[in-house]
Amino acid sequence: MRVFSLTVTSVACAAGLLWSSVAQADWRELVKEETGDYYFDQASVMSIHVSRLAWTLADLPHAGKTASGATYQSVMVRWRLYCRNDTIIQLAVSYFEKPMGKGKEVEKEDFLEWRSREMAIRPSTYLAALKNEVCSARSVAG
Repeated sequence: MRVFSLTVTSVACAAGLLWSSVAQADWRELVKEETGDYYFDQASVMSIHVSRLAWTLADLPHAGKTASGATYQSVMVRWRLYCRNDTIIQLAVSYFEKPMGKGKEVEKEDFLEWRSREMAIRPSTYLAALKNEVCSARSVAG
Protein backbone atom coordinates (compact mmCIF):
# COMPACT_ATOMS: atom_id res chain seq x y z
CA MET A 1 0.00 0.00 0.00
CA ARG A 2 2.85 2.37 0.86
CA VAL A 3 4.56 1.71 -2.50
CA PHE A 4 1.31 2.59 -4.32
CA SER A 5 0.99 5.80 -2.29
CA LEU A 6 4.60 6.79 -3.10
CA THR A 7 4.07 6.04 -6.79
CA VAL A 8 0.88 8.13 -6.96
CA THR A 9 2.57 10.97 -5.09
CA SER A 10 5.64 10.94 -7.35
CA VAL A 11 3.50 10.88 -10.51
CA ALA A 12 1.40 13.78 -9.21
CA CYS A 13 4.54 15.79 -8.37
CA ALA A 14 6.06 15.12 -11.78
CA ALA A 15 2.84 16.19 -13.52
CA GLY A 16 2.73 19.33 -11.38
CA LEU A 17 6.32 20.22 -12.25
CA LEU A 18 5.66 19.65 -15.96
CA TRP A 19 2.53 21.82 -15.91
CA SER A 20 4.16 24.56 -13.83
CA SER A 21 7.05 24.76 -16.30
CA VAL A 22 4.54 25.25 -19.14
CA ALA A 23 2.46 27.77 -17.20
CA GLN A 24 5.62 29.71 -16.25
CA ALA A 25 7.02 29.61 -19.79
CA ASP A 26 9.08 32.41 -21.30
CA TRP A 27 6.76 33.38 -24.15
CA ARG A 28 8.42 34.87 -27.27
CA GLU A 29 6.28 36.87 -29.68
CA LEU A 30 5.46 35.27 -33.04
CA VAL A 31 3.01 37.76 -34.56
CA LYS A 32 0.43 40.39 -33.64
CA GLU A 33 -2.80 40.26 -35.62
CA GLU A 34 -6.33 41.61 -35.32
CA THR A 35 -7.42 38.17 -34.11
CA GLY A 36 -4.88 38.17 -31.28
CA ASP A 37 -1.25 38.19 -30.22
CA TYR A 38 0.59 34.90 -30.71
CA TYR A 39 3.59 33.62 -28.75
CA PHE A 40 5.64 30.43 -28.44
CA ASP A 41 7.85 28.98 -25.72
CA GLN A 42 11.29 28.31 -27.21
CA ALA A 43 12.29 26.19 -24.21
CA SER A 44 9.40 23.79 -24.93
CA VAL A 45 10.58 23.01 -28.48
CA MET A 46 11.64 19.37 -28.79
CA SER A 47 12.86 17.37 -31.75
CA ILE A 48 11.11 13.99 -32.07
CA HIS A 49 12.39 12.05 -35.09
CA VAL A 50 11.24 14.10 -38.13
CA SER A 51 8.94 16.42 -36.18
CA ARG A 52 9.07 19.19 -33.58
CA LEU A 53 6.86 19.70 -30.52
CA ALA A 54 6.08 23.22 -29.30
CA TRP A 55 3.65 25.19 -27.15
CA THR A 56 1.94 28.34 -28.43
CA LEU A 57 -0.11 30.92 -26.57
CA ALA A 58 -2.78 33.13 -28.12
CA ASP A 59 -3.97 36.27 -26.33
CA LEU A 60 -7.35 37.34 -27.65
CA PRO A 61 -8.47 40.97 -28.00
CA HIS A 62 -11.96 40.00 -26.77
CA ALA A 63 -13.07 37.19 -24.46
CA GLY A 64 -14.25 34.02 -26.15
CA LYS A 65 -16.54 31.18 -25.08
CA THR A 66 -15.74 27.47 -25.10
CA ALA A 67 -18.24 24.92 -26.37
CA SER A 68 -19.38 24.42 -22.76
CA GLY A 69 -19.91 28.18 -22.29
CA ALA A 70 -16.82 29.02 -20.20
CA THR A 71 -15.32 32.47 -20.84
CA TYR A 72 -11.61 32.68 -21.73
CA GLN A 73 -9.06 35.32 -22.79
CA SER A 74 -6.08 33.15 -23.77
CA VAL A 75 -5.48 29.75 -25.35
CA MET A 76 -2.42 27.52 -24.94
CA VAL A 77 -1.88 24.82 -27.60
CA ARG A 78 0.64 21.96 -27.92
CA TRP A 79 1.59 21.26 -31.56
CA ARG A 80 3.51 18.61 -33.50
CA LEU A 81 5.05 20.17 -36.63
CA TYR A 82 6.37 18.21 -39.59
CA CYS A 83 8.98 20.60 -40.98
CA ARG A 84 9.64 18.87 -44.29
CA ASN A 85 6.05 18.63 -45.51
CA ASP A 86 4.63 21.83 -43.92
CA THR A 87 1.95 20.09 -41.85
CA ILE A 88 0.91 20.34 -38.22
CA ILE A 89 -1.21 18.43 -35.69
CA GLN A 90 -2.87 19.90 -32.60
CA LEU A 91 -2.13 17.68 -29.57
CA ALA A 92 -3.68 19.57 -26.66
CA VAL A 93 -5.47 22.82 -25.90
CA SER A 94 -6.11 24.73 -22.66
CA TYR A 95 -8.33 27.79 -22.21
CA PHE A 96 -7.51 30.36 -19.50
CA GLU A 97 -9.72 33.00 -17.96
CA LYS A 98 -7.04 35.72 -18.11
CA PRO A 99 -4.47 36.90 -20.70
CA MET A 100 -1.06 35.18 -21.07
CA GLY A 101 -2.27 31.84 -19.67
CA LYS A 102 -2.97 33.32 -16.25
CA GLY A 103 -5.88 32.67 -13.96
CA LYS A 104 -7.99 29.56 -13.87
CA GLU A 105 -7.77 26.96 -16.63
CA VAL A 106 -11.46 26.89 -17.57
CA GLU A 107 -11.32 24.00 -20.01
CA LYS A 108 -8.78 21.62 -21.56
CA GLU A 109 -8.71 18.87 -24.13
CA ASP A 110 -6.12 16.34 -25.24
CA PHE A 111 -6.36 14.86 -28.72
CA LEU A 112 -5.40 11.47 -30.06
CA GLU A 113 -2.60 11.84 -32.55
CA TRP A 114 -3.48 10.54 -35.99
CA ARG A 115 -1.52 11.40 -39.12
CA SER A 116 -4.85 11.83 -40.93
CA ARG A 117 -5.52 14.87 -38.70
CA GLU A 118 -2.55 16.76 -40.16
CA MET A 119 -3.35 20.25 -41.37
CA ALA A 120 -1.41 22.22 -43.94
CA ILE A 121 0.53 25.20 -42.58
CA ARG A 122 -0.80 28.16 -44.49
CA PRO A 123 1.59 30.99 -45.47
CA SER A 124 1.43 34.30 -43.61
CA THR A 125 -0.17 32.80 -40.49
CA TYR A 126 1.10 32.50 -36.94
CA LEU A 127 1.62 28.77 -37.59
CA ALA A 128 3.92 29.63 -40.53
CA ALA A 129 5.85 31.94 -38.18
CA LEU A 130 6.00 29.10 -35.62
CA LYS A 131 7.35 26.71 -38.27
CA ASN A 132 10.07 29.22 -39.21
CA GLU A 133 11.10 29.47 -35.56
CA VAL A 134 11.02 25.81 -34.51
CA CYS A 135 12.22 24.06 -37.65
CA SER A 136 15.66 25.64 -37.48
CA ALA A 137 18.31 23.52 -35.75
CA ARG A 138 19.17 26.35 -33.30
CA SER A 139 15.66 26.43 -31.79
CA VAL A 140 15.50 22.87 -30.44
CA ALA A 141 15.83 22.71 -26.64
CA GLY A 142 17.78 20.03 -24.82
